[in-house]
Amino acid sequence: MRKADGIFFDLGGTLRLEIKDAAYQDAAKRELHALLHPDTDVETFYSQLTTRFSIYKSWAVNTRREVGDAVLWGLFLQPELDESFVKAHCHELSYLFRKTKGRRETVPHGAEVLWELKARGYRLGIISNLIGEDAEVKQWILGEHLEGIFETIVLSSVCGLRKPGDAIYRLACDDMGIEPARCASVGDNLENDIPGAWRAGIGLNILYHSPEQRHIVPITDANRPDFEIWDFRELLHIFEA
Repeated sequence: MRKADGIFFDLGGTLRLEIKDAAYQDAAKRELHALLHPDTDVETFYSQLTTRFSIYKSWAVNTRREVGDAVLWGLFLQPELDESFVKAHCHELSYLFRKTKGRRETVPHGAEVLWELKARGYRLGIISNLIGEDAEVKQWILGEHLEGIFETIVLSSVCGLRKPGDAIYRLACDDMGIEPARCASVGDNLENDIPGAWRAGIGLNILYHSPEQRHIVPITDANRPDFEIWDFRELLHIFEA
C-alpha cells in the first residue's frame, strides 16, 4: 500500500550537507568584504556581520517568519548601505554569506533516490528555512542534473513563513494539490521538521539522521517520527513502487 502521494524534503542537513572547507570559506569572506568595502578588515567585518545575523536569526525563530534578501541586508545585516545597492546586490550577498559557512554537497545517494522515487510515481517537493532566495537552489538543481524532479520548492525566504510553523507545510500541499494526509515529510531536525508537519496534518514523517548531527534532541510525543533512517536509500524501502 502506498503511504503517500507527495513527498516533501528539507534542504539543509537533509538533501544537502554543509562541508567545512577553510579555503572555500575564507575566499567567500574576502569576496563579501570586497563587494561591500567596509572600513574594517575582513575578520572584524565578518564578526560584526555574524553578530547581526544572530540577532536576525533569533527574531526569525521567535516570530516563525523569514524575510527576503533585500530586507535581510537592507534592514538587518547592513542597514547603512544605499537602498539601490542593496536592491542590485542582495541575492549575491546572501549567496556569498552562505558560502562563508561551508560548501554544500548533495547527500550520499540523494540524486539516485530522488530519481527512483519520481520513477515510482511519487510527486516531490522541497520545504526549507533557507536564507537567500531561490537562485542558489536553482544552481544546485542544475549542477546535480535534477531538473524536473521537484514540482514545488517552498522557501521561507520567499514565502515569509518558517518551520516549525505549520502554515508553510499547508502552502506546499496547496501548491502540489495534494491533501496533507497523503503527503510525507523527510527532515533531519526534530524541532523544526516534525512538529509543524504534524500540526499541518502531514500523514507520514521521517527523521533522517544526518551526518551533520546538528539537531540532537530527545524524541518526545510532540516530535516523534514515523520512521527513522540513517541512509537515504532506506527511503526506497518505505516508499515502495
